[in-house]
Amino acid sequence: MNTKTYTIAESEEQYTRAKESVGIAHDPAAFFLVSGENALSLLDRCSVKKIDDKIFGSVYTLFFRKRKILSEVLILRLGLYRFLVITENAKPVFQLLKNYRRRYECAVTDVSGEYTLFSFHGNKSDVFFNDLDYKYIYKTKRQNYCYFRLLCPKKDEDITYNHFVNLNFIPLGLDAARLFLYHHDVVLNIERIPRRWRLSVAAALYPFENLKVKTRDVQVVKYELESSVLVTNRHKVYSYSRKRAGIIHCLYRLPGRKYPFIIAFVRAEKVKKVSLIKTGKIDALIRPVVFY
Repeated sequence: MNTKTYTIAESEEQYTRAKESVGIAHDPAAFFLVSGENALSLLDRCSVKKIDDKIFGSVYTLFFRKRKILSEVLILRLGLYRFLVITENAKPVFQLLKNYRRRYECAVTDVSGEYTLFSFHGNKSDVFFNDLDYKYIYKTKRQNYCYFRLLCPKKDEDITYNHFVNLNFIPLGLDAARLFLYHHDVVLNIERIPRRWRLSVAAALYPFENLKVKTRDVQVVKYELESSVLVTNRHKVYSYSRKRAGIIHCLYRLPGRKYPFIIAFVRAEKVKKVSLIKTGKIDALIRPVVFY
């Protein structure tokens, strides 16, 4: 299986090749099995949005405790009363599930040693998977990005991975897979967003139904730099009147583009006014790419 560390150039090459084909990536994650007649109610109690019995395959949501966002999670339905919770932030999610298991009379089991998760990216993935009838291939919608995931037994991960590589799927490292997520405006590491902005951004991505808290109207916006000025996520975005409008979450660069892209969180009333980043003596001009 592909566990190598790649250079920036190698990751960009993987992205370029997979974009016009199909790429396969191993997604490091923890897996928790929640089972019992009240399993759905337990998951609904942990989620910021309602999870009802209509869930058939998969759903993304945010888990919270009190007013704190713990992690973005993927929930897969394995059976009538069996659900798999998948997360990259294992410890707080597992603790939250254990805190509620007695109240809802459910079993919560760490099965991270039993499963592996693969993701598929690229323009031809829909063509390959749409008509494929296989129980453990899920079409998931993560924020605004739809793509395919494969749940695989841990013991079969090497065989499965090599099978797809032999079908000319492009092996993707972690950085190349993240380029696909960034390019489709997926906000990663939501639990690490500065506290002042975290709940408002989370509510913009996953409208709150179970979490009752007041938030500001914030939008996630992608910008492209128009110069080679050095910018980091410590800088802020400003309006053309030089008033602070938002913060930078992350930066990334796509192959073939001269300047990097920026994912920023901006107050809704100032979105149309943002035009620059203050970096010291020189201002960096930016232009919006997409809103949602």
